[in-house]
Amino acid sequence: MADDVDPDWLTAGDADHTDPADVAAYYDQWAAAYNADIDAWDYRAPLRAAALLTGHAGDVNLVVDAGCGTGLGGIALRGAGYAGELHGVDISQASLDLARESGAYHQLSIGNLQEPLAIADDTYDALLCVGVMTYVPQVRECWTEFCRIVKSSGVIVVTQREDHWRDRDCQQITDDLAAAGRWSPLEVSDAEPYLPDSPGDLAAYGVHYVAARVG
Repeated sequence: MADDVDPDWLTAGDADHTDPADVAAYYDQWAAAYNADIDAWDYRAPLRAAALLTGHAGDVNLVVDAGCGTGLGGIALRGAGYAGELHGVDISQASLDLARESGAYHQLSIGNLQEPLAIADDTYDALLCVGVMTYVPQVRECWTEFCRIVKSSGVIVVTQREDHWRDRDCQQITDDLAAAGRWSPLEVSDAEPYLPDSPGDLAAYGVHYVAARVG
């Protein structure tokens, strides 16, 4: 890990790790070492989420990776057999530069998931969001925005770390969006291993996976 990147920041309180400028700066600093570090920590979420998306979405042509980082989600989607157009959005320019080098994406742009996205309604066939919701306290607003930019009957796959799943009432939000007709959950997992070989307290955290169909 880069000398100026503190792994304990990843498990700090909300006040310390949800400010968009801080998140962007942290991942800009970490970008060059990120893929190697995450691989050493046995990061499982991109492969699991990509399998969920390709399994539920079927034959689709346009997918967005929301919070794509250095491109691990896009690489996982390609490995899972997705051959269509792939867009990526992230808050860290340094991470986007590395995602571009992966060759997995057709389009990459800066975006803040704590705000409405500059994307038209019903643009995408499916959306992937892996390892990002830790930094987005406005879960209801964010997931509603995902439903807006994905076409009716499109598929959304999103992860949430288990501590924030509880603290931010994510099961209730999942149910509320279903009751409002915004999406229909296809799978909501129990907490699964996330970064089991990571340093410090992070190894103890699990992650929930949500797959839902819009509308």
